[in-house]
Amino acid sequence: MTTPAWAATAQRVLRAAALCLGLAASAAHAAGWQDAGSFTGTRSRHTTTQLGDGRVLVAGGQAGAMPRSTTQFYDPATGRWSAGPNLPGPLSDHTATPLRDGTVLFAGGINGSASVSATATFDPQTNTFTDAGTMSVRRRQHTATLLADGRVLIAGGRGTAGQEGLRSAELYDPASSSWDTTGQMPGMGKRQHTATLLRNGRVLVAGGIDNGEAPTTAAAQYDPASGSWASVAPLPAARYNHTATLLPDGRVFVAGGSDGTGALASTLLYDPAANAWTPGPTLHAARERHTAALLPDGRVLLAGGEAAGTPTAVVEIYNPAAGLSSVFAPLAEARSQHGALLLHTGEVLVTGGVGAVASLQSAERLRWDVSVSFNGTLPDTRVRPAATLLPGGDVLVTGGSVDNSQGGARDSAFRYHPATGQWTTAAAMQQHRFRHTATLLGDGRVLAVGGQNPAGPGIANVETYDSVANTWTAVAPLQYRRSGHTATLLANGNVLIAGGSDGTLGSAGVAEVFSPATNTWQPVGALQGPRTGHTATLLPDGRVLVAGGAVGNQPAASVEIYHPATGQWSAGPNLATARIQHTATLLPDGRVLVAGGGNSVSALASAEIYDPASNTWQATGSLQEGRSFHSATLLPDGRVLVTGGYQVGMLASAETYDPARGVWEPAAAMPMARWAHTATVLASGQMLIAGGGTSNNSNATLLYGRSNDVPGGRRPDATSASPALLATGGTLQLDGQGFLSDGEGSGGATSQSATHAPLVRLHRVDDGAQFWLPAQQSGATQFTARPRAAGLPAGPYVATLFTGGMASQGVPVTLLAAGAPNAPTGVTATPGNAQVTVAWQAPATGTPPASYTVTAQPGGASCTVLAPATSCTVTGLTNGTLYTFTVTATNAGGSASAPPTGGVAPAPGAGGPGGAVQSVPTLSEWGVLLLAALMLLAGMRMRRLA
Repeated sequence: MTTPAWAATAQRVLRAAALCLGLAASAAHAAGWQDAGSFTGTRSRHTTTQLGDGRVLVAGGQAGAMPRSTTQFYDPATGRWSAGPNLPGPLSDHTATPLRDGTVLFAGGINGSASVSATATFDPQTNTFTDAGTMSVRRRQHTATLLADGRVLIAGGRGTAGQEGLRSAELYDPASSSWDTTGQMPGMGKRQHTATLLRNGRVLVAGGIDNGEAPTTAAAQYDPASGSWASVAPLPAARYNHTATLLPDGRVFVAGGSDGTGALASTLLYDPAANAWTPGPTLHAARERHTAALLPDGRVLLAGGEAAGTPTAVVEIYNPAAGLSSVFAPLAEARSQHGALLLHTGEVLVTGGVGAVASLQSAERLRWDVSVSFNGTLPDTRVRPAATLLPGGDVLVTGGSVDNSQGGARDSAFRYHPATGQWTTAAAMQQHRFRHTATLLGDGRVLAVGGQNPAGPGIANVETYDSVANTWTAVAPLQYRRSGHTATLLANGNVLIAGGSDGTLGSAGVAEVFSPATNTWQPVGALQGPRTGHTATLLPDGRVLVAGGAVGNQPAASVEIYHPATGQWSAGPNLATARIQHTATLLPDGRVLVAGGGNSVSALASAEIYDPASNTWQATGSLQEGRSFHSATLLPDGRVLVTGGYQVGMLASAETYDPARGVWEPAAAMPMARWAHTATVLASGQMLIAGGGTSNNSNATLLYGRSNDVPGGRRPDATSASPALLATGGTLQLDGQGFLSDGEGSGGATSQSATHAPLVRLHRVDDGAQFWLPAQQSGATQFTARPRAAGLPAGPYVATLFTGGMASQGVPVTLLAAGAPNAPTGVTATPGNAQVTVAWQAPATGTPPASYTVTAQPGGASCTVLAPATSCTVTGLTNGTLYTFTVTATNAGGSASAPPTGGVAPAPGAGGPGGAVQSVPTLSEWGVLLLAALMLLAGMRMRRLA
């Protein structure tokens, strides 16, 4: 089906409105456990710790009776495991406590033969362990609690022979890197107890095994202000190997454990204000050595454990509001002595443990499926508008067409306010337009480019919107009329416009770049073929990947890559399938997911992934149904949410793609079928659906994401970020309140891995890239990041603070561009048969390059590799022709090129046995430093239609 035929069919479907699906909001699908892969080496009694860079560190533990020294990283965004550095020695039954400066304190444990007193801190930024001194006694099976003032309380544990339950406690002070004893717990010592940070800053220590190796009912509180211990009401019955979770109302929920004769199904609630224990609900499964996690909605998830030495897969959730515990979806594997960690996404990661036969190396992840709900009404219906996330968090929707025709084009604009969920009317554009682009510039303006209007398709008009003054201003027009084009924010702050239709059978083949500094346009070379209905994706190294679309009025599989350093286009590897009106989504690992679209026959369900490292396309799982004109948006948890679109008719369905498993799964359907709509990720992480053609001509807007059923006062509130413009080496500070969650502040024991240390993520809205800010210091009202590292891409971002699995509202911050890398040196060129292999040395100083591009002249043939590679082969050359080769190093700050080599001629037999090998060094080291201004964020979505 040709591109005009697609549009005509869509118009008929719109007029018929035959697929009305009603106005009831769709409920979320049931949550459940998913395979989270396997790490290297089985382990139990390990630690599972959330790091400030978003990763999870699994450390130590036992394989059978032997402690491990190995560690493993898990990246929740990609679902991948990787090896970490070894611990200073083999350990199990230790603790790992995230500190306020982003490091992790490892303390105690058993090395295989005895408890240890050694401690160390781990720095995720350098992946190194540093000796942190020695505790006063050897201990394992102790507790570690991060106090409100940033110190760590180590209490009890099992010492050497005759010290089966220690009474002693000590404090680690990160400010001075020192240890100090802090008195004895009342009564006999204890191990396998719990320690819970209360709302008043004190620590409740309950139950355990005493020095006589008997379960105890003893409970005590530690007061950090006075450094003293005091007995509190004892438990009604002795227990150990239980869990203790601080509830949002300040009470402590104690669940399961053992009384020495067997696993318990009983639970208790402790009220610090009344110093009293009361019975809680009976568990559905008696258990000990299980895990507990406080969920964002205030419920407590209990997973696994064992009874009579047999591990269980039973999971249940305690609801404090109802006073009941309900059975939940079971674990895929029965496990005990495992780790369970509440991730920043609100999901729960379960790792390792003892299974039915032996220790495990598998992991599971509790996914909360997205839900959809109504969220206000767009003041007017419109198809193919543009949506832009503004620096303050509002969403600007511009233009569109009421009936998908030029005559129906609109000049109106509206703003969505997430704080109130309301839409208001913004100043109207100077031109009616749809199938245009709208890009946020570094100075806060929105650049509206081209589109169609009543005067005809492919207009050249351009205007900018001032979000503060609420005014539109005309700027220099495009040099080529176009609609259905793409707009891509470049590393230097300019905007690349590529492709689109000028209203003829052809389309605008010459690309052009807009400079916000001068409000002018410059042509930057022609695409190898004019195209429309394509996608354009900014790659991590600053290049732009243009894929598919209509070339010669037929869906194409061709791919082109734009190189900002040279302003040139080069051919990329073809898609496996020709497609138009598809989507392209930048994944957290830098790959690009292309999904759906149409071909000459129907809507496609296939998907494929571009890997910049290998410059190849790889097959992946297919959509559950073919679709084009849909939206595809990267969610905060690393999945991609696809909504609506067009097949035989409009679609209401939605599905998510999990990059870790390469599979698509159903998501909550929209309450009405919709196509050619906008999808914008808000600062909160939710996704706003607006506009588009609907099956019932509805102008309702929708929100996708986790429900906001968080008890009042629990969610962190970030109010400001300073400085607003952050340079390389600068320090970002977030201010607000509630930065420390009301979790129990546990320090990483197997059963209690929760922490209340905050994490901060930067989200670049134009391409969805996400980066974490390592902490330098954090507290209840302030988070100070470490100095911004070189190489972190420039541009406007949204900073979001996470604690207790809950996200704050985002606050805007712009990262200023760093300097370009220095030029490569020592370039050599080795001829072969119709090809030349070029090698070089990486620049020894300056900002590290992200990639290298080698360009041959004449002809412009090229090859690109990601750093740290230092060679690549340019193919497709003509034997006997002299070529020069330029090597360009590129990163987010710009590019620098080495001088061209001398002439090199490929020839049959060259470079092989008996063939000549020519090595041509560069003349000298010189750098062309391109200082980028601002790397801007663009709210545009890569779904520009033909």
